[in-house]
Amino acid sequence: SQDDVEVLTPLLSNAAFTYENIRLLKENELGSIQLKSIERIFKIINSSFRDSELVQAILNEIHTVVPFDIAVVMTRDENMPEFLTVSDLMATGTTSIAKGDYYSPKGSVIEKVLKQESAIIVDDKNFPDEEPEMGDTASVPNKLEKDLFAKSIGGSCIITPLKTDNVVTGILALYAKKKDLFYNVQSVIEWIANGLSIAIERSGLTASVLKRNQELDSIKQIGRALASSTFDISKVLKYTMDMIRVIMDVEAGSLLFLENDELELAVAFNVKVKIRKKFRLKIGQGIAGHVAASGESIIVNDSKESPHFFPGVDKHTGFKTKTLLCVPMISQGKVLGVIEVLNKKKGGFSLNDEDLLQSIAASVSIAIENARLYKEKVSMVDHERSIRRMFQKFVPKEVLETIIEGEETGKGIVEEFKNLTLLNIDIRGFTKLAMEMGPQKTVFLLNSFFSIMGSIVFKYNGIVDKYLGDGFLAIFGAPVSSINDAENALAAAIEMRDSIKNVNKNFKKELGTSVNIGISIHTGEVVVGNIGFEKKMDYTVIGDAVNTVFRMQEYTKSYPNGIIIGENTKRSVGNGLKVRKINQALGKLKLYELLDIKNISEDSDKMIKA
Repeated sequence: SQDDVEVLTPLLSNAAFTYENIRLLKENELGSIQLKSIERIFKIINSSFRDSELVQAILNEIHTVVPFDIAVVMTRDENMPEFLTVSDLMATGTTSIAKGDYYSPKGSVIEKVLKQESAIIVDDKNFPDEEPEMGDTASVPNKLEKDLFAKSIGGSCIITPLKTDNVVTGILALYAKKKDLFYNVQSVIEWIANGLSIAIERSGLTASVLKRNQELDSIKQIGRALASSTFDISKVLKYTMDMIRVIMDVEAGSLLFLENDELELAVAFNVKVKIRKKFRLKIGQGIAGHVAASGESIIVNDSKESPHFFPGVDKHTGFKTKTLLCVPMISQGKVLGVIEVLNKKKGGFSLNDEDLLQSIAASVSIAIENARLYKEKVSMVDHERSIRRMFQKFVPKEVLETIIEGEETGKGIVEEFKNLTLLNIDIRGFTKLAMEMGPQKTVFLLNSFFSIMGSIVFKYNGIVDKYLGDGFLAIFGAPVSSINDAENALAAAIEMRDSIKNVNKNFKKELGTSVNIGISIHTGEVVVGNIGFEKKMDYTVIGDAVNTVFRMQEYTKSYPNGIIIGENTKRSVGNGLKVRKINQALGKLKLYELLDIKNISEDSDKMIKA
């Protein structure tokens, strides 16, 4: 009735007014929550949070505004622009999406968001179709939609673009089981997405700077290690590859040397040992072979699309190569080998990665070349030492160093007139002795005799100039002269004579025989130097003094184990000799038998050092 209407009208008006007030209160409450959340997001953006920690904090704040079940942040990889990579993820339950997964948005709702640069809400009314049948080549984008929208359990989803400098760099997708959840908060989510874009950009710039600093530090560490690599290059190369694994964040890598038009694996990480020992690539084969052949780096962010990719290696190793970066190691215009890294864990390889690996490869090339030169130097030094040891069997150390120094400075030994003291030692009756003993015993006797007598010559700073069958000629005073050359020759002769007793004792025991010697010594002017031709040179002496010392040997026959010296030698030494003049003379040259040198035991060390 009319009365009832009049009674109910004010009641309904009050109810409507109350409902509207409650609605406004809720809106105000929600707006307050949103404002507080936005305030906190501002604080988070300006906080010390970085990378995933920063994004997760912002997603938590979004969750206070809208209780989603899954939040996915996807960004474009500059090295793989046709793909979106899951850079961050938050879920209250299970999901088939994982951080690091990458999808192609082609043909999907996400592609529409990227193109129109505005948010789209997806619900039961506009969910994408089911995934295609098995074998359909367009399954990737539909798989993205199925994973993201989870149509099998219904609900709704909002996808909003992430922009940096008005360029879309990715998307923020929120999924909720509850329907119609995002219509009232779309503008807030779009605003938060803009804040998230700023946060991701700032975090990316900071991470980029930190990464660059880490790379520079790593290059310095590698450089220091390589600088000390001359002793064990293999250990340093292993250390270098371990550093590359860390700073480039890759699954596997290898360093291969080029030998005889083949690449041989030298050091690697996460590559099977059996394969490493047998692995070889021909030059031009596969990506590594192509880089070795061309000397140019290659970036491959999809191995299936590369015409140079060689799948045979993956078949042997069981490793699945997805992305690859390979750079050459070049020294003095020659390719020494290659360094390759496989499967970057986050996205694809970039030009920055190429620059970094090229810098390391350049350092490795220098280290390898230095190691090679070091080995050559060590080999040369060892060779020189062996030559020194060999020559020191024939000439004293001083003579050898004079010859070597002359070669190094370009000032070789000059042929010159010098006043030297010559010593000739000879075995008496050697021809008959050799016929009785036979060749083998004769050689043994001569080698033993020359070893003992030659050592005595060296002891007194002389050199054995030439062997003369059963004797030799020694010279004192060349190439290095001293004031005691004559004394040294006489002291050597005395020691030779005194050693015959022990020599014969040994010869009696080993050969059943003994020897007598004759020693002649003369001092005079000779020509000394390298005499011969380029294929056979001897450091030797020629001149009348040489002929004289040989002629003096004839006079020793009357003095078994005796020493005959000429007047020139006696005069050179002066006092201190115990001699006996013999009645014979060699022309005008007076001859003497040397009996002893006074105080020889006290003076011999002094004479040797002079």
